[in-house]
Amino acid sequence: MDSVMSCAEVLRELSNYIDGVVSPELHNKIDTHLQACESCSTMLESTRAVVQALSDDNLVDVPPGYSARLYNKLNAQLEGFGTGVTMSERRIPLGITAGQVELGSHLIHFWENDNEFARGVRFLEPGLAGDDHCVVFGNDLVTDKVFRRLEASGLDVTSLLSQRRITLLRRETSAGTTLTDIEDIFEAAVRAGAPAIRYLGNLDYGKVPLPGSGIDDVLELEAKVTSLARRFPAVVVCMYDVNTLPGKLILKGGFQTHPWAVCGDHLQSNPYYVPEAQFLHQLHAAQ
Repeated sequence: MDSVMSCAEVLRELSNYIDGVVSPELHNKIDTHLQACESCSTMLESTRAVVQALSDDNLVDVPPGYSARLYNKLNAQLEGFGTGVTMSERRIPLGITAGQVELGSHLIHFWENDNEFARGVRFLEPGLAGDDHCVVFGNDLVTDKVFRRLEASGLDVTSLLSQRRITLLRRETSAGTTLTDIEDIFEAAVRAGAPAIRYLGNLDYGKVPLPGSGIDDVLELEAKVTSLARRFPAVVVCMYDVNTLPGKLILKGGFQTHPWAVCGDHLQSNPYYVPEAQFLHQLHAAQ
């Protein structure tokens, strides 16, 4: 476990912490987090109060159905805990289309011309108009193109970068390292109070070589990003340049690793999606 615990990690251990059944090392790590995190401290005190009340023999009978309602309310709060988002608010405007998308989604947007590229970049605009944290991933050429589109829409990219509203993640490391970097960025955004995270990844096959082992490395990253996105109040949009990408990347990377796809003016479930474990087994078996 990392030396600094995330809110999600503390929440998973909160019951054991209250019962005093965590190791001394873990107890100290949770203590350190609680001293710095008001949200987790509040959750701790609320949980302790419930435990103490339930252990009181003089506790009066509650109305019928109260326990179920309390459980449902606590469950909804826990699912949105640390994200600033309740269960009734777990959908955000997609920007690419007029509809909304559920947090935790990983989707593909193929583009062939400048208009389709601009549509993909519009995914970031509702977030930047609000309080979302945005991540832009890709090589320098394509990220510059993204920033020019944002500036054309009237956004001050330099200021947003300096305010840490946008994080730039360059496409230059292996799948494993990139995945760790994404997770670190997402955790930092949650700690900073971002209600949602918008990640825009760009993949092309131009003059800049692919990182790591090439195509297979990209495929492994794409397969694992789906489960990573589901752990956070995040939406991951991957933009694929169909003008430059080889068929293997479009077929396996675009269609088989994204549960959702932008199709024209709407978002739909992708019937070609292959679950992560099955996809990685097939990928490694073919190597």
